Amino acid sequence: MFGFGKSKKTNELADKNGISTFARQLMEMLSCPCTHFPKGSSPEKIINAYNDAFAKREIGGYTPLVIAIDGTLLETVDDIAKTPEELKANREKLINSPQFDVQKWFTERLNDLKDDMDEYWEETVGEIDCEPGDASTCFSGFMDFGTPRRSEECILALIPTSEPWEVFAWLPFGGWNECPMPEEILWIAKYWYERYGVIPAVMTRDVLEFSACPIKDKNAAFDVALEQYAFCQDIVDQGVGTIGRLAGGLMQSSVWYFWWD
Repeated sequence: MFGFGKSKKTNELADKNGISTFARQLMEMLSCPCTHFPKGSSPEKIINAYNDAFAKREIGGYTPLVIAIDGTLLETVDDIAKTPEELKANREKLINSPQFDVQKWFTERLNDLKDDMDEYWEETVGEIDCEPGDASTCFSGFMDFGTPRRSEECILALIPTSEPWEVFAWLPFGGWNECPMPEEILWIAKYWYERYGVIPAVMTRDVLEFSACPIKDKNAAFDVALEQYAFCQDIVDQGVGTIGRLAGGLMQSSVWYFWWD
């Protein structure tokens, strides 16, 4: 058994190549080709490796995913599976589970938020606008924002998927704080991929990032912003401030960024 969640301090025990115990455990659990990047690596090196893998993904039959190594993230895996075989069984169970109505899920979530906010809802919605810094054009969730900028310990996993959204069956995420449950994230990711072509790219203990294309139509951008707010309130409430500004940012963004505090 791996026991990921028993001691977060084990992540600090790295070998001479900078590979921590958690990183080795995760790579063994995933059982797919992985490239390791020690803590303090250049973010540009990781992004270049991701871009190269992304360009070859269809030929290779995989989805590249940058994963920041952290005990909190791996606790989710540990709650589900102790061995690669158990993780595979859970993966098959998730992929074969009945799909729920994602649009209905968004509507119900937004209605609950609107009821909770009451008169503050219109203030949260705001007007479609975009201030400097609202747009996301570069992956950043795996970075240590010290000076100079360096990365956390990461792996680039080439996850053998037939569809990109299946990475959330390989490595379940969510189910804590206000974050949706792992099975909800799986089917929402499928919906977003089929509707908007977004592809999971980065996963950390509390961040998800997707590769995307800017949404040029204002109405479509606002609809997506509502969906994103239903999915993750922190990107507005502790981020850009209004759903309208989120929509404005999406019109210029090539990255969808989600963060749960």
